[in-house]
This record gives sequence, structure tokens and C-alpha cells, in this order.
Amino acid sequence: MSDTDTQVLRRRWVFGLIGFGVLLGLVAVAWLSAQVFTDFNDRRAAPSDNVQWTLSQVEVDYLSYLNALETASAAQDSENGTLDLVRRRFDLFYSRVDTLAQSRVFQPLRQDDRFRLPLELVTQHLNAAIPLIDAPDAELSEKLDDLKRAALEIGPHVRTLAVSGISYFATESDQQRIQTAANLLRLAILSGALLLTLGAVSAYLLVVNRRATRRGRALRQANERMNTILSTSLDGVIVVDAKGDVIEFNPAAEAIFGYTADQARGRAIGDLIVPPHLREAHSAGMVRMQSGGERHVVGKGRVQLEAMRADGEQFPVELALQSARAGDQEIVIGFVRDISQRVAAQQELISTRDRALAGEKAKADFLTVMSHEIRTPLNGLLGNLTLLKNTRTTREQARFVENMEISGQILLSHVDTVLDIARFEAGKLSVALQPSNLNDILQEIVDGQSGNAASRGNSISWQWVGDARPCVAADAQRLRQILLNLVGNAIKFTENGRISIEVEVTEPGPTAGVNIFEFRIIDTGIGIGPDEVDVIFDDFHTSDPSIGRAAGGTGLGLGIARRFARAMGGEIGVESTPGEGSVFWVRLPLQDAELDANVDSDQPEVQHAQPLDVLVVEDNEINREVICNMLKLDGHRVTVAKNGQLGVDAAAAHRFDVILMDISMPVMDGPTATRQIRSGGGPSAEIPIIAVSANVLPDAVDAFRAAGMTAFVGKPIALDALRKALSVVTGPGDSTRSEDETDHIGDLRASLGADVFDRLLAKYLSEGDAVVAQLAQLDGGEADLDRVAQECHRLAGSAATFGAMGFRDALIAIEMSAKSADRQQVADLLTGLPEVWERAKAALPAPGAIKG
Repeated sequence: MSDTDTQVLRRRWVFGLIGFGVLLGLVAVAWLSAQVFTDFNDRRAAPSDNVQWTLSQVEVDYLSYLNALETASAAQDSENGTLDLVRRRFDLFYSRVDTLAQSRVFQPLRQDDRFRLPLELVTQHLNAAIPLIDAPDAELSEKLDDLKRAALEIGPHVRTLAVSGISYFATESDQQRIQTAANLLRLAILSGALLLTLGAVSAYLLVVNRRATRRGRALRQANERMNTILSTSLDGVIVVDAKGDVIEFNPAAEAIFGYTADQARGRAIGDLIVPPHLREAHSAGMVRMQSGGERHVVGKGRVQLEAMRADGEQFPVELALQSARAGDQEIVIGFVRDISQRVAAQQELISTRDRALAGEKAKADFLTVMSHEIRTPLNGLLGNLTLLKNTRTTREQARFVENMEISGQILLSHVDTVLDIARFEAGKLSVALQPSNLNDILQEIVDGQSGNAASRGNSISWQWVGDARPCVAADAQRLRQILLNLVGNAIKFTENGRISIEVEVTEPGPTAGVNIFEFRIIDTGIGIGPDEVDVIFDDFHTSDPSIGRAAGGTGLGLGIARRFARAMGGEIGVESTPGEGSVFWVRLPLQDAELDANVDSDQPEVQHAQPLDVLVVEDNEINREVICNMLKLDGHRVTVAKNGQLGVDAAAAHRFDVILMDISMPVMDGPTATRQIRSGGGPSAEIPIIAVSANVLPDAVDAFRAAGMTAFVGKPIALDALRKALSVVTGPGDSTRSEDETDHIGDLRASLGADVFDRLLAKYLSEGDAVVAQLAQLDGGEADLDRVAQECHRLAGSAATFGAMGFRDALIAIEMSAKSADRQQVADLLTGLPEVWERAKAALPAPGAIKG
């Protein structure tokens, strides 16, 4: 006999038993119907109880209504609560009487005059009382006595009503008992019909069973489809029991791990696919799961782990575990995905990223080296040309010198252009806003470019369009560079034409006092083709890239102009018609400002003062000679050292007024030499040390200042720049220190950027207040001198960074006294430290006070 026949035979036996059970149920219902008939025959008096209760309740409701009236009449001022009670009791009484008057149950009773007449009298009283009951509280309160008298008058009628009704139904009840017995007989018949209905339901259940069978068949088919899906899944599916033994192992798992399903079933999953170094953790997790403890992986989504193939190869997998119940047994289903290729791709991506970062670092290092290697010979070239201009030369020689200096300055501008690009990409291209006069800037540009324009037969001019507002807060150097690049570009591509510069206030800016200024450089040159407009501001783009092109240039000018415009919060663009000319426009948000008529912010005057005793530490012979000759032109006394170690030795043996320190030198570099001079305690430990370097990138300048250098001069060195740097010493008295600190603060802010500068300044002021307050409370005789020296040394470095040299000197003096264990000197110096700190703070701007 087949399995299907066995199942059919079993199903027939089941339904036969069900039919027999239904038959027994029908017999039981018949027997129970007989019992019900007997019970109801014994209790035939019950049906009239509810009607009689209703009749008796009429009198109860009447008395409740009368009692409410008496209570309300006796209450002072007829509180709302008593009146509401009267209304509720009236409504209840009215409802009960209305039931007697309207209900079909009492229809036969209303045909009896003994019942009908009292009912009509009571109904008339209630209908007459409705207007008073529904009246406002004040009116109802006044009529309470009338209602009470009327209620007392109908009392006998209510009594008659109840008695006559009960008497009537007592007679009627006897007749209904006989009828009830007949009804029970009918009930028995209906119960038999119900049994027949149950038989029909049983038949229907047979049909339902057949449908369930079909559904079971469909479910089996669905399970088969699910098994097919699992067998064709690309993810491995492994099912284990609570002990960790494998129950199921799908084909994808076979392909991933190299075992067949037969080889895997019954084996411990830990021995099968878990690498040896993870088996201890796996065993601990299985024990924890079996004991009902915390589950670290089961039900936690996908996790990345290591697995092991049949040949012992370890590889990364993505694993998701879920637990389920299979009968009374818990099972764990694992979904495994081989991610070897993905991990390899990620590793390659990381490697590519690392190579890109290394390339960026190499580029930065290259720029640093090239800045030094190009600027160093330029320093010798331009420095000697500066010195040569101060000697007697013939007119022809002077022209040659001027031509060489122009070429050198052009080469220097190209180097600076590349460095500006590096600064912008590093996020270090800062904008320093200062009161500026747009009229002066534009006139300088026109004056400076008029000769260049005339050499190509061009005229150049500038004008305001609309109201002139020349006084603004702007980075004059960046603005001048933008306009020079655009004007120079217009001159290169215009011949026998006209270049016009227009400036106009076009619209209010985003904040009060700020307006949008549009600068337009209009030329009548060759114009720009439509295919070049979108790329004209790209780096190294030129309209004619051939070797023999008519217009020179690196193709960086417009790219630099766009970077500067964006750094200043503006935008730049071009409109052009080939053969007719171009209009380059720059829109910048500039704030109104007031200019000091006595100060030219763009060209600060450098005061020449008394000769100085200067130590020049420079390994390059040409640069050393250039610097020495420049210093001697102003009458300074010069001592030279060819490397950092010799510079340290010279500073330890003699007190100089200032030290010019090169950065890259043999034996010992400049920053190391500076740190040794500062910490050595020699006669020159506290004098200004000016960094001289061809590396003008912001990070490098920050490192120089961190090493303890006071100021910075970039190569090639210009005589005016050198004089300005020396003003830290040559100025009269302490005023030069304050002026240098102000210049230093501006340089530091320009190097760091406004946000970083303000944050560091706020941190320095907060740190200074805390350390000074802490030191001021110490007793010099009992203080921990090592701790005092450490705090002073740490704060002195920050003070030097922000140019507070007086405060730094005071801290260094305390540090030196603490290291020499001179407690009395420490106590004396600590006493005056707060006053020195207050002066240092007063010389510094508040964070955020310098705009731009």
C-alpha cells in the first residue's frame, strides 16, 4: 500500500470518528431538550415577573419623584443639585408611565378602565409639569410647591394604576404558563432541526477538509520551491542544531567551503569551518547560547569574520545568524557570503588612496624644495641687482640692470603664483581685510600698466559707474593681484585698442554695511570663442598653447584670479564676442570703511634708526654676501656664521641686537639653532631672531614661529622687506616691540586663517589667565620649582607665538630662576607677573576683533 493510500485510509477513519461524534452530540441535544422542557414546566410562573416588577416600579419612581420635590423645597436657595435631582426623578417617572402608555405589552391592560383612567390622569399631570421641569432653575425653584401639591394629588391614582395592573397580569400570567409549555415543545422540535443543521455542518467540514488537503499540497510545493531557491542561492546556507552539529549544508556552502553536504552533516560546525585561532571564542559562544546567555552574533545582522575552507585556507566572510524553532528543538541558520574579492578590492582602493595621499605629500614636499631651490638663487640675483643699482653705472648699464631686475621679478611672480595655488588647495590662502581706497588701487594699476598698454598701441583708463564709494575694507594685495591679472590678460590680447576698468556698486550685500562691488575689465581685443569660455579660468589654459605664440604667460593668471575672488567671498566670470572684445567681471562683497588720512596702509613707512649689531647665520655664500651688503648700506655692523652650530656658538659668546637665521643649513638647521639659543640662557637668548627662508608656505612659517623665531623674511630678500623686519629692533624704545607685535599678529592671522587664529588666541588668553592666576597664588619659598619652570616654559612658547615678547621674557626669567633654585628671585618675579600679563593682553586684539 502506497503512502498516499495510507493517508487516505487514515483520513477516512478520522472523518468516521467525527461523524460518530456528531451523532452522539445530536442525541445529547435531544436529551437536553427534554430536560429543558421539564425545567420550564416547573417554572411556568416566571414570565410575568418582569411585567409585574414594572408596574410596581411605577409607584417606586413616583415616590422618588415626590421625595426629590420635598428635598428641593426644603433646600436653601434651591441649589442646582437638588433641581437636577428633581428633573432626573421626573424623567424616570415620566419614562416609566410612558412605557405603560405606549408599550405593546400593556396594550391589553389599557383596555381595562380600572387601569386606563388612572393612567390618563397621571399622564395629564406629567404633561402639565413638563414646561416647569424644562424651565430655568429660577422658575422651577418658584414652582416647586405647585409641583409638589400636584404630585400629592395624583398619588392615589398611581396606587390604583399599580394595583389594577398587577391584578390584571396575575390573571394573564396563568394563561401564559400554558402557552409556555407549548412553546417548549416547539423548542424541542427546533432542537431536532438544529441537530440536522449540525449534520449539514459536518458535511461542510468534509468539504473544508478537502480544501485543506489541497492547501497542504500547495504548501508542500512551496516548500519544494523554497528548497530549490536555497539550493541555487549564491550565499551559503548552513543549519545547525543547539549543539552546533550541521543539519543542512546547501550547494553554495559546498562551493564556498569545499565540503559536500554528506561530509558536512553531523559534524561540529566549529571543526568544519572555524579557523583554529577563533575556535576558543566559538566554543565559548556555543556554551553561552546553550545556557541562555547573551548572544553576540546570533540575531545581530551581518558581521565580517574569518572562515576556513576544507584545504585549510582562511578567507573573509560576511555572516548572518538567526535562531528558530523546529518542533521542540532550537536550530541556528547561518547565511554565509564569501567576500574575498570585495575585501581585495577594498584593500586596492585603500592602497590607491594611500598612493594618492603620498603623491599629494610628494607634491607638497616638491613645492617646498622648489620654493627654496628657486628662491635661493633669485635672492642672489635680485639682491645683487639691488646693490648694483646703488652704485655708479652708465645709462646703458642702468638699463641692463633694470631689464634684469624686471625679468627676475617676473620669474619670482611665477614662483609666487604656483605657491598661491598650493596655499589655496591646502586651505591656507587667507584674506586680511584692511581699510583701502579703491581709487588709489585702480589708479596705481592704470599708472603701472599704461606703459605696457602703450607698447601695444592701447589706451587704458578707469571710472566709477554710479555713485563712488572708494573707502572699503578689503585685502588690497589680493584685489590688486586679481585686477592686474585681468588687465594684463586684456593688454596681451588687445592691439591698437582700448582697455577700460569700471567699478560699480550693484546691490546691497548679505549683511549691514556690506555691498556688492562689480569690477569690469573691458577690452576691444580678439575676444574668446564659445568653446573656450568654460575653460578660460582653468590652470595652464592659454588661447594659443603653441611654442611660437604671440602672447606670453603661464596660463595661471586667470586661475589665480578665480581662487582669490572665491577666497574673498566673490565670483568671477567673462562675457565675450570673438573679434569684438571681452568683458571680465569680478563681484566682491566689500564693507564700508573709514581711512586714516595720515597712514598709507599699503606702503608703511620704514624708519631708519641707529646701526645694529647683527648676526647673520647663512650657509649660502651669495645670499650671505647679499644680506651683509644690504645691512652695511644702512650702517649696521655684521657678524656672519656659516651654519647653525656656529650661530649658536656666536650667540652664546656675544649679545647681538638681532639674528638673521637661515633655515636649511648643514651641521645644524635654523629651527634647532633657534631653540638652542633660546634655551641656552646666553647673552643673546632673548633677542629677536628673524627667519630667512625661501620656503614661504604657511606650514613652514608656522613651524619657524613655533621654534621661537620672532619674525620672517622670505627670499628673495628685498631691501625694504629687510628694513621692515629689522624695525623690531630699530624702533624707539618699547614702541617698536608693540608695532612688531601688531605686525606679527597680522602675519600670524594671515598664515593661520581667521577662524583658527581666533580659536588659538582665545585659548592662549584663557590659558594665560589660568596659569598667571595659579602662579600668583604660589609661595616662592614653598612652591614646587620644577612645576613652576614647566608652566612658565610652556606658556612662554605660546607668548612668543603671539608676539608677546615682554611677557615671554618675564616667564623665561622665572623659569631660569626656578631652574637655578633661587626661591627669593622666583617669589619677586611672580609678584610682578600679573601686571606684565595685563600689559601683554592689552596689546593683543580680542578674538574676532580683527575683521577679515
